[in-house]
Amino acid sequence: MQRKVKNMSLDVNILPPDYIDFTIGDFRSGVEPTIIEELTKKVQTDGNGYTPGLGLPLLREKIISHYRDTYGIKNISTENIQITVSCLHGAFLALKSIITSKDDEVIIIAPYFPSYINLIKGANGTPVVVKSIAPDFALPIKQIQDCVSEKTKAIIINYPNNPTGVGLSDQERNFLNELALEKNIFIIDDHVYSDYPSTHPYKPTSTDISHQVLVSSFSKNFAMPGIRLGYVIAPKKIIDQNAFYNEGITFSPPTISQYIGEIVLDNTSQYQQHLKDIEQKGKSVAQLFRSSNYFNSCTYNGGLYLFVKVTDEIKNPALFYTLLEEHFHVLVAPGDEFDYSKRYFRISLSATNDNLNEGVQKIIDCVDYTLNFKQ
Repeated sequence: MQRKVKNMSLDVNILPPDYIDFTIGDFRSGVEPTIIEELTKKVQTDGNGYTPGLGLPLLREKIISHYRDTYGIKNISTENIQITVSCLHGAFLALKSIITSKDDEVIIIAPYFPSYINLIKGANGTPVVVKSIAPDFALPIKQIQDCVSEKTKAIIINYPNNPTGVGLSDQERNFLNELALEKNIFIIDDHVYSDYPSTHPYKPTSTDISHQVLVSSFSKNFAMPGIRLGYVIAPKKIIDQNAFYNEGITFSPPTISQYIGEIVLDNTSQYQQHLKDIEQKGKSVAQLFRSSNYFNSCTYNGGLYLFVKVTDEIKNPALFYTLLEEHFHVLVAPGDEFDYSKRYFRISLSATNDNLNEGVQKIIDCVDYTLNFKQ
């Protein structure tokens, strides 16, 4: 059978109207009218010209204040922060600044966000993959210890993990912090989902920024992926090097997006109503899966996604995904796209309630269809 639509498509508009796409964690709810009003005033007053290369000073100050007040990060100033065009842009610049040789290695923990491989290779480094173990997906401490060598420059962590929703315990954070200090490596902390519920609340591995690179964005925590606004918090030497590389790429992020960031940070809770909605969706959808005979272990751990195991009764998960798309017109992201088992798949909870209920029921129905399918 030929696949008609590639999973994890970045253009949901190309799908036929009867398809349900669970592959992308996108929000299409628009921009709050209050933000548009404030933004209009801001542009009329301050214009829309280029900003400094590291971003608007006021926005940088607000983000730094948030990390001081919320997480107790010490000894940081606007010299330690760079505004970027998305979290991934910031992560790439940081990796480019850290990696100095093609022999340099960066450890990532599977299942992981697929772009990490591209970022590391794009920065001319070598990815080293260790795998967490289902169903808990705890940090694989022993495997990480075994992989660290003189070539290791950094470890990337994702909080909470995309796709599993699992967070780091205090013990796991302490392990990473002590390892980074002992081995003189960086922890690159991608926490774009930090305000979402998880198995453990988010906090950085340390209050000391000297061996950390914190990267995040406004896309998920504030349901604003389209403004493409992220940031890096890191030692000054990393930020300075980032700025050197970025000068010929984007120079500065869009000014209007930075204005939106300033507005949002003045009243963060006003723009995070979706977080409770996502948590409720996660629990409800997991319960719907568990109500069938095939997904008894499904649990919402946190974040924007569910990572669901295909029942062992299905011997060929690839056939299941093909039938799910071609017969039921539902798209999910198979686990091998996250360098994990194809027996798992990810669904995004950013879909509407109606689509979630309809799509999950079709996924359940597809199990019966697959088990009785004659090739």
